[in-house]
Amino acid sequence: MQLSIVMVDDDPLVLSSLQNILANEPDITVVGTAQTGPEAVALVRNVSPDVVLMDLHLGGAGDGVEAIGSLRALLSPPAILAVTSFDSDFYLRGALDAGATGFLLKNDAVDLLATAIRMTHDGDPMISPAMTSQLIASYIAPATDPVCDEARRRVRDLSDREIQVARLIGAGRTYEEIAGELFVSPSTVKSTIRRAMDKVAADSGAQLAVLVAQARLDLLGHA
Repeated sequence: MQLSIVMVDDDPLVLSSLQNILANEPDITVVGTAQTGPEAVALVRNVSPDVVLMDLHLGGAGDGVEAIGSLRALLSPPAILAVTSFDSDFYLRGALDAGATGFLLKNDAVDLLATAIRMTHDGDPMISPAMTSQLIASYIAPATDPVCDEARRRVRDLSDREIQVARLIGAGRTYEEIAGELFVSPSTVKSTIRRAMDKVAADSGAQLAVLVAQARLDLLGHA
């Protein structure tokens, strides 16, 4: 399947570098680039890409998090992968809440960009390993916090296997790695995550992992 990509970054050198990384990927085609949020929204309306790569710190009007929200509000929104140099909790949480499926540090782009694009298109979470624990930890509230209570309410119908897989996503594992660890197929992992997402009304596997972390099930004796 051919995937069309729009790249958004305020640095032309970064845009060129990312395009070079994808030059040898026959199933991925860059159909446009933008340097600001408003340019990105206008371009996406015109070319309807499958996936948008969004820098989180843009110059000009608005930032990447705002642009993600604007893109997700479109009638037929693309999947969005945040590609950033900044590991700030503010940007990570903002992008997740706005609707990004994955987060990739630019330092990881050479090795992981093509895989992250494919996973994002499929709705699978892709988070740079260095960012995963920081992202999950930033969401965890005290066990007596109303956020924790709400998370427990939402995850109460998850099976032990669904919770286990959600925790592995939160630990930065890919679907293939989870499949190998649990001795099941990647398609089984994916269906498990989809079923769990439906139960908790999560938009992505990353949001599912956050909810399970927020619920602090370890304090309830749920190993």
